[in-house]
Amino acid sequence: MFQIPNPLFDLAGIMCGQFGIPFWKFFLATLIGKAIIKTHIQTVFIISVCNNQLLDWIENELIWILSFIPGFDSYLPTLTAKLHSVKEKYLAAPPPVPSNIKDKWDFSFASIWNTIVWLMLMNFFVKIVNATAQRYLKKQQDKSLAEILPDSTHS
Repeated sequence: MFQIPNPLFDLAGIMCGQFGIPFWKFFLATLIGKAIIKTHIQTVFIISVCNNQLLDWIENELIWILSFIPGFDSYLPTLTAKLHSVKEKYLAAPPPVPSNIKDKWDFSFASIWNTIVWLMLMNFFVKIVNATAQRYLKKQQDKSLAEILPDSTHS
């Protein structure tokens, strides 16, 4: 099952990196959240939406429950007709869209948003590499300092 991209989750991950959340704490929380919780919710949702028998059963149960509300009986035929029209509208295949290759810049909200997210991700990646390099250099300097000044570790 694929994951539906959500820029807010990406931004949350970037912010965790910015605030110095340890990698394994972030990774385990993300693993539990996305691999265990989110995928099961998405699976149940997709199965329920794509299963016509289940949708018909839910529709019949909803109509049955609404029939017990006093005075609502007169609205049920209209509501049922609207439900069927919406269902037919969304279950119908969309008309084919001609593919036009654009020669101009695309300044839509989606392209601007994608550019911002990519810039933030690249910045995050550069900061990860930089922090890793600094940590490695600090360990090397501490090692060489400990070799030069062995008494400094005892103070």
